[in-house]
Amino acid sequence: MPARDARGVTLLELVIALTILAMIAGSVAAGIRLSVASIERGEAVTRDAARLRAAVGIFGRALMSADPLPIPVGDNTTAYFAGEEKSVRFLTAGAPSAVHGGGLRLISFFERTGGEGGGIAVATSSPFRAEGAERWEGKEKSRILVPGGGELAFSYSPGPTEEGAWEWLPAWDPKETGRLPAAVRVEFSVPSPSGPRKTAFVVPVPAGGGIGG
Repeated sequence: MPARDARGVTLLELVIALTILAMIAGSVAAGIRLSVASIERGEAVTRDAARLRAAVGIFGRALMSADPLPIPVGDNTTAYFAGEEKSVRFLTAGAPSAVHGGGLRLISFFERTGGEGGGIAVATSSPFRAEGAERWEGKEKSRILVPGGGELAFSYSPGPTEEGAWEWLPAWDPKETGRLPAAVRVEFSVPSPSGPRKTAFVVPVPAGGGIGG
């Protein structure tokens, strides 16, 4: 019986080796794809979180800088603050610097709907308007602050009661209360892979109570 050449490789062994190599290559490629997708998801989450922090910061700086300076509103001269459940407009010294050159500004936060341009929006305007500040609707020349944001809701508090409880109201009018609110609660949802995620925070208004008591 002739001796087998130890250096030889049979066709079956070659096929098996190529099959194993293909399986290894496929596993490596799948792992690389999963790693890339995971990195991209992580980067997207990081970007969204940074955008959300920036938006909350803009809300906070603007509301904390709400100014009780009396300006002409209709037939009266009073603090400008139009607090509604779905929007808020007020005079501030803390409007986003990217929108204006500094100084007092009227600012508005509201939910803008309609296709890909929807989300939580911000708009600003000069308080010295020919038609008067009360006629400013706060929506023209707006820009999106939180893309895709929705379910925006505001509530307003005059401050804690003697028992220490905070009462929250769906609207605020300085002409009725004689002052700015002590705090504003902001709520909205942001899109996420698992569905809309709720965000809520409270911003104190240092100037609250500065008008009429």
